[in-house]
Amino acid sequence: MSLNSKVMLADVHTPEYLLHKYWARKPHNIIAEFLAELVPEEGVVIDPFCGSGVIVREAQKANKDVFGIDINPIAILNTKVLTNPPEVKLFERIVIEILHKAEKRINESYYVEGKGKIRYLIHSTVVKCNSCESEVVSEEAVKKGTKYYCPQCKQEIRFNLENLVSTKVVGCCVEKEKDIIYDEVLCQTQQTESIKSIFEVDEREYEYPFEENRRILAYDGMTTKNLFTQRNFNILCYIASEFYKISDERVRDAAILLLTASVAQCSRLIPCRNNLSTGGPAWSVPGFWVPAQHLETNPIMHLYARIKKFEKGLANIACRENNGKVSLTKGNSLVELGKISRKADLIFLDPPYGDNVPYTEFSAMWNSFLREQPVYEDDISVSDRKPRNIAWNKYGLEINEIIRMCPDILKAGGHLLITFNNNDLRAWEALLGSLQRNGFVCDYISYVIPAVVSSKAQFSPKGSYITDIYAVYSYNPDLKRTTALNSITDALMLCASARSRGVAKNLVYRTIMIEWIKNNIDSDLLHCIPDIISSLFVKKGDFYQYIGTPIEQFDLKEEVKLSAKDILAGGPCGWNELYKIIAEKYIEYGFLDSSELREYLNGNIVSNKGKCLSYKE
Repeated sequence: MSLNSKVMLADVHTPEYLLHKYWARKPHNIIAEFLAELVPEEGVVIDPFCGSGVIVREAQKANKDVFGIDINPIAILNTKVLTNPPEVKLFERIVIEILHKAEKRINESYYVEGKGKIRYLIHSTVVKCNSCESEVVSEEAVKKGTKYYCPQCKQEIRFNLENLVSTKVVGCCVEKEKDIIYDEVLCQTQQTESIKSIFEVDEREYEYPFEENRRILAYDGMTTKNLFTQRNFNILCYIASEFYKISDERVRDAAILLLTASVAQCSRLIPCRNNLSTGGPAWSVPGFWVPAQHLETNPIMHLYARIKKFEKGLANIACRENNGKVSLTKGNSLVELGKISRKADLIFLDPPYGDNVPYTEFSAMWNSFLREQPVYEDDISVSDRKPRNIAWNKYGLEINEIIRMCPDILKAGGHLLITFNNNDLRAWEALLGSLQRNGFVCDYISYVIPAVVSSKAQFSPKGSYITDIYAVYSYNPDLKRTTALNSITDALMLCASARSRGVAKNLVYRTIMIEWIKNNIDSDLLHCIPDIISSLFVKKGDFYQYIGTPIEQFDLKEEVKLSAKDILAGGPCGWNELYKIIAEKYIEYGFLDSSELREYLNGNIVSNKGKCLSYKE
């Protein structure tokens, strides 16, 4: 392994980072390690896209003064609660008192005589056929594969939120019972209840139009209210209005955050699957997708469950001294960054590419209950709001402007810490080009093994996620860029020599990225990458098969097995610890995917509850 690279192992999120399900939370232990290494005692940190708040919080814990900026209201609120939380018992008392006052009226609506309180209802979507204009309930449609067809005219119909006319309650599940009740009279009663308002509240305060973005199924004319039954939206609006009356600012902020953390589970976005026996109600699809059969759950149930998580999270924050001074600003980083009067030891940049998950637009449901939406024109990330070429051009210009400001903001000897996790060449051109044009050079690179890999971002040959790579940059405008590309070719050949079946696409791109950054290759040559790949590989299914000059083969699979055997001979260890040791040892052959390592060791590892116990032949 090169001296300027290392492998780091992320820890699972602690309770304070589980208050809210904001996107892309960075591993706290990794951030803490970089802060300890790069920022002196009582130093200054700036995070112009503070998002989930992990960097701001870890800097505060480490006695650093930190400035956080974000255009997304929910990001600022989440970070504010993380760094300025209420007293736990006071929060609990005030919030529970408000919920208790609303609970009786809510439960009267969600109630089955002789059975008890309703946990959830099953709604079937009703849409209008565009061809014959018949209204079709989802279970009456003719399904062929993943497509639905009108039972009358046989034309394809789409069960989605945009085409939704109404819903029909078809089942009910009450507390303390597992079986679903399919009673027509009960379902009709709840059908009527679901379209009622329970409380007198101005719902218009919480209903906002969504930005049209077809990739996340946000259509023109869509509003917050479309995501809920009338009953649930009314309940959530009422509880929000009661939370806003709380006089203690810190309790109020935490209460509103708690509500936003619960609203997705109360929406139409939750699929009906296996009577929740294979997982709880979860919004797990990267879009505003309303399943043909979805749930309506009692909001009180989710709010009480979330309070328990908040108690743990807030208690975790309270048990630590928080000496660093935190300054948070909601606004455009291009504008606000230049207003910071103090120079930084470290600027953290996790550029919001947005082409994977458009965080700002995707937060619209949460932000509605904050009674505000961001200024979308200030969002620098790439989005389907604009034609792709325009969006990428804007992104490149604005990333360049932010990095152009950094030499004036950094102290002498200060650093940029930048994450790379995308294999889109346009993202590389924007970011690497901006760094080089503005005099920044990479000092070293770290690969981070995530504690938990989500189903959406897990390592896979088909995925665009290429693991989090953290690069530390310093300002050195005199260092010249290189135009030699032989290091790229050599690295790809070495990578291919170890994999007779072929090299996964994300590994090809990750290998190129690492070598490009480490060797400070001119970003103007990034357009050569497709030609380099085509000269060495041919695409076969999910892999790139090597076709270049014959190379001496290295049996990575057998070497990995031997290493695993040696490691486990010393005693049990966790899967990620095993992964870290092996990935570091063979990093010159390309950073191993988790799926690749599992394939190599399939059938050889005896494990229990995530612990690798022993090796078997």
